[in-house]
Amino acid sequence: MVESINYLLDLLARAPVMGSFHPLLPLALPTNVTIADSAQKVAEALDALEQHEPCPILINEYDVRFADRFLVERFTELPPIESINAHLPERVFTRVPILRQGEIAARITQDTLLHGYQVVIMILVDGLSYDDVRQWHLEVEPCLVDGPSITFARTQTGRVAADVGFPRIVANPPLARQLQAVGLRHSRGYTYWDREENDVTEYLFRGIPVQRVQSISEAIDALYNEQLHGLYIQIIREGTDGLAHRRREVRQAEVESTTATIRDDLQALAKLLARKQLKGALYLTSDHGMLWKQEHEFHLLSSEGAISPRYAFECPAESDRASPITAADRTYYLYHYPYIGRRVRSNDSGIHGGLSYHESIVPFVRLEVN
Repeated sequence: MVESINYLLDLLARAPVMGSFHPLLPLALPTNVTIADSAQKVAEALDALEQHEPCPILINEYDVRFADRFLVERFTELPPIESINAHLPERVFTRVPILRQGEIAARITQDTLLHGYQVVIMILVDGLSYDDVRQWHLEVEPCLVDGPSITFARTQTGRVAADVGFPRIVANPPLARQLQAVGLRHSRGYTYWDREENDVTEYLFRGIPVQRVQSISEAIDALYNEQLHGLYIQIIREGTDGLAHRRREVRQAEVESTTATIRDDLQALAKLLARKQLKGALYLTSDHGMLWKQEHEFHLLSSEGAISPRYAFECPAESDRASPITAADRTYYLYHYPYIGRRVRSNDSGIHGGLSYHESIVPFVRLEVN
């Protein structure tokens, strides 16, 4: 697969390349490659009288009008993970055509307005990588966590930060309020998420009546007797994060079983909407992915300020191996792959928080029900 990236770079050195590309391809290319979304705009810029520095250009569309001018290529397979990990620390700061975590609420609101959904269900999963679900036979779009790949953070005054993890997905004003403005006047919340921090749950369900349940079937039973027309439903459930902490080892079969159960939950909710004969949509996303300890060979840095294996609040001595990102009113230094700032705890089987394909690329699933 690395050979295919090298082949594409050779083409880009000759001329702009347009075509059909995997959404993650821009993250696997060096930052000297310009990512454009319009062949016509590239042609206009190249034909302008102003001088411009020659640079490789990837055009993220195919326009038949320019088939004789630009090279045409198709690259729809997942790019090499090692290339994504190599270029993600720089690409996270550049304009690339990929959905970002902070754009999810606006996307759902826009979808609801455009398609006239009568009901919307959002499932927030604590820990799930895009790689875990990309083979699902559903509409799965990669989403970039362009900040600390953690569930939530607190400001230095102790408040729940609005720009990290689940709070960033729910947005401010919250998604429930945004959907009220486009016709979903009521909301319900269900959680079977094991968190001790009650203020985090309260923040995520602002303005939403919330009920704690033991399983998705309990939530479905409650919803079966509800009037779902005009309703936004928000559900938080445990994902792979529940396997990663306080577990020395986790087998791949356990991860696969967990992701299969999440898919079953999604499909059970879709059946509920179908029975109600409503036009609606289900969405699923995650706060972060996961690096499993047994699958990666980490390199320990000589960092003293790491509060987690994958991020610190102080710049490490090896500053080129961490990226500074402002979040929760402070600077996080996110370690690049495969570096860690302190040893992984013996009773943890997975880690997250930094910048890597498995941590920073999460799924955004949309399932429409008519």
